[in-house]
Amino acid sequence: MKTDPVDLTLFLAQSVVDQPSLVRASRRGPTVIVRVGPGEEGRLIGRQGRVIQAIRTLVRAACDPRERVNVDLDAPRKP
Repeated sequence: MKTDPVDLTLFLAQSVVDQPSLVRASRRGPTVIVRVGPGEEGRLIGRQGRVIQAIRTLVRAACDPRERVNVDLDAPRKP
């Protein structure tokens, strides 16, 4: 059974944040980009990046081993 990395990332990210309806996930090549609501970036990153790293690990483990998948947070840049 093959798992879609975008769907899995979306499910995991929605489980972590306070406003799951604002979570979006899309795929750009081998990278899954996650966008969350304003002020929610910290909840997705977690302490010392543990939450986002756990999401990356789960997505890589659930996908085809021949497929290289990265998960990144699309956070707005501060000027």
